[in-house]
Amino acid sequence: MEEASKPIKERDQAEGALRRSEERFRKIFDHSNDAIFVIDPAQDKILDVNSTACDMLGYSRNELLSTPISAIHPNEMPQLLAFAESVVEKGSGWTDELTCLTKSGETLPAEISASVFDMGGTRCVLALVRNIAERKRAEKALRESEERLASIVGSAMDAIVTITEDRTIRLFNAAAEDVFGCSAADVVGQSFDRFAPEALRELVARFVEAFGRSGTGKRYLWAPDGITAARADGEEFPIEATISQAEAAGQKLYTIILRDVNDRTRAEEEFSRLQIANVYLREEVGAEYEVEEIICTATAMRKVLESVERVAGTDSTVLVTGETGTGKELIARALHKLSERKGELLVTVNCAALPSGLIESELFGHEKGAFTGALSRKIGRFEMADRGTIFLDEIGDLPMELQAKLLRVLQEGEFERVGGAETFKVDVRVIAATNHDLQKAMEEQRFRADLYYRLNVFPICIPPLRERRDDIPLLVTHFAMKYATKMGKKVETIPKATMNALVAYAWPGNVRELQNIIERAVILSQGAHLTLGDWLPKPSASPSGTRVLSLDELERQHITDVLEMTGWRVSGDNGAASILDIKPTTLEARMKKLGIKRRGT
Repeated sequence: MEEASKPIKERDQAEGALRRSEERFRKIFDHSNDAIFVIDPAQDKILDVNSTACDMLGYSRNELLSTPISAIHPNEMPQLLAFAESVVEKGSGWTDELTCLTKSGETLPAEISASVFDMGGTRCVLALVRNIAERKRAEKALRESEERLASIVGSAMDAIVTITEDRTIRLFNAAAEDVFGCSAADVVGQSFDRFAPEALRELVARFVEAFGRSGTGKRYLWAPDGITAARADGEEFPIEATISQAEAAGQKLYTIILRDVNDRTRAEEEFSRLQIANVYLREEVGAEYEVEEIICTATAMRKVLESVERVAGTDSTVLVTGETGTGKELIARALHKLSERKGELLVTVNCAALPSGLIESELFGHEKGAFTGALSRKIGRFEMADRGTIFLDEIGDLPMELQAKLLRVLQEGEFERVGGAETFKVDVRVIAATNHDLQKAMEEQRFRADLYYRLNVFPICIPPLRERRDDIPLLVTHFAMKYATKMGKKVETIPKATMNALVAYAWPGNVRELQNIIERAVILSQGAHLTLGDWLPKPSASPSGTRVLSLDELERQHITDVLEMTGWRVSGDNGAASILDIKPTTLEARMKKLGIKRRGT
């Protein structure tokens, strides 16, 4: 009896164990965090689902069991069947390329892990389905972030190079390609050492040692002045750079951001040049120089203008001499304006107005740190005047130690900045001016003879105003009209006594003094007549020590000059009497009194 009941007992135990196993499976099945589907793809049926699947899709269990698989994957049945066939063939499979359609019509991206098992003699597919919408959104955000970062790095103006601890290049942006002269494809995976001369290589190695291995130290490092990098062709160039450390995927990476200082220096110099050029052009616009209307009638001054016209079209060096106030700068501007260089700058340097310690820096520029106070690089006047004209006023006051450097510029067209070793080439037309006797200065060894002869290629000597008194009435009238218009006054006549006094004056300050006197006179004048007032100049000894002429002598000279100009024609529209604004009979009487006779009569 006992023997007969033993198989029954064993069967009951086995059934109990199976029941408990099924209960455990069901418990796990129902409470899984993943949605679980038991499906028969060939029959388009859902055989079983857990509560997570119902919650994910928004159906009740009974609704899902009566819903075909194709309703949940309406547009992906071919892909689903292909995936199921692969799972049946291999026993398991995984995909994240399928989606599920919820009861409300929302499409959910899904990650599916599936395996095959036997269910009552039917080979079914057990699918664990996970909603990966959040992960997809995170992946998309990460991808967009990486694309933005790549765009920023790629479009950065500075060269960006990322390396590993052993200095292998991992990133090489577009600016780095331009700076180093090679493509990223050629260098990624190669050693950064090919671009790093000894000083830069040691700097990177010290940073890696300090932070990369020990985990201590600053997270970034500025490269000191004097560090250079090397281009692909071996050319070294100065840089300013930072090195920083970061960690990605458990790997320590080091990013070098660097800039070619030469590019910045060139940009700064061009900006500085444009600023200075703007200042010069503003001065030119505001200047009151009548270059085309140099006022003269005297023979001596007409010869000067003829010389200006002859030499203006050449690049020859011109030395303009004359007393203070004769108009040397006006002649220099006329030379420039009539030359082929008129579209470029005319740069003026007053050698007497600059402190001796700064003249070299003003002429040739200086490098940063060349002397105390040199906080930045500065370009000089010769660089500013490149392709244009430079006017060196009061050249006789140039210190001896700078004369040799100026001679080199005149002969070779090259120079170095103060504190620098680089040689600069310029194409500059030089016009110099002085009121000193340079030949006497040479004899006294205050001026180099070789520089004098190099400057004196084409000399132009401007006569003092006392030697061209015929120009005084024209100048007086011009300045009177100019300042009357400027001040809103109406000066119609210049009394004869006033004009005679002005013509008789020796004018030690030349045209500049005359201009100032007339400006004062216009200020004082209340009516239509020009009034000199207390500013009436008194006859004085000329600067050269020559005798001052009497009024009769001045009148005789003036009348003679006008008669010479008219071919000794006394009357008529173009006669001397008309020009002198007197009657012909009065002029004939004055000629008789003063003993004025035409030569040969």
